[in-house]
Amino acid sequence: MITTISISDLLNQPSETNEYYMGRFEEMENPENVEFPHRHDFYEILWITKGNSKQAIDYNNYKIGRYSLFFISPGQLHLFEEWKGVKGYCIMFTEDFFLQLFQNKSILFELCYLDNLTVNPYIQLDNQSAAILQPLVDLLMIERSTEIIQGLLFILLKKIQKLFFGAVAERTIKRQIVIFKKFRNLVEQNFIRQLTLTEYADMLNVTSHYLNNSVKASCNKTASDIIKERIILEAKQLLQFSGKTISEISAILSFKDSSYFSRFFKKNTGFSPLEFRNLR
Repeated sequence: MITTISISDLLNQPSETNEYYMGRFEEMENPENVEFPHRHDFYEILWITKGNSKQAIDYNNYKIGRYSLFFISPGQLHLFEEWKGVKGYCIMFTEDFFLQLFQNKSILFELCYLDNLTVNPYIQLDNQSAAILQPLVDLLMIERSTEIIQGLLFILLKKIQKLFFGAVAERTIKRQIVIFKKFRNLVEQNFIRQLTLTEYADMLNVTSHYLNNSVKASCNKTASDIIKERIILEAKQLLQFSGKTISEISAILSFKDSSYFSRFFKKNTGFSPLEFRNLR
């Protein structure tokens, strides 16, 4: 199946424990013994200042160019398809590193562009936006104090948040974003059980209506869409990266039989499970 890598793996330092890295992308060594595609157990932000890069996240393909910020969150299926001639910055950090200064994990949830599989994982900067972020990036490049790095990283991430939403919109939907991300975490933990929307709402201590509105406000999709997309993603990965039969995959994903699973998969992808497996 798919390997989950750490910052240390990406830096060719497998025996080390690295919770943070900041550097120029073009100066990084090619990672050894890292298979593609893979998953991260850390957050990664790429700021492309020159060249173009092709990336694939959870079977979605992206082409990013100059002044693009690209975000990769823990657990996402990542394939780096093209990076020759690319210059820019790379910031990597673990959840534990970021939250060391804070008691409330919701601070991380409120950053809408992280851990969000339902929106494009990049933003195109204009010259004014790049000028706002550049001083913070410059400071992060030279700073060695862990506490100062954590503070600067928090400011940088909040500045990026404002570029996504703007200050007014950010204040308006902050609680909905938190509910949405908590819901997504619960889906990640429970999607195989195929719980109902009401069961998820009860776990979050909100009504089904409020949960659905929060999801729609955050990503313009329904809560049921999020559950369905996570099941499809897991099915695709099992079909392409495991030797399990379609009947076995159907059972793993809690479908009552393989015929129902096949109809569900084709309705949502346009391919039968066997057709999708043969796309490799």
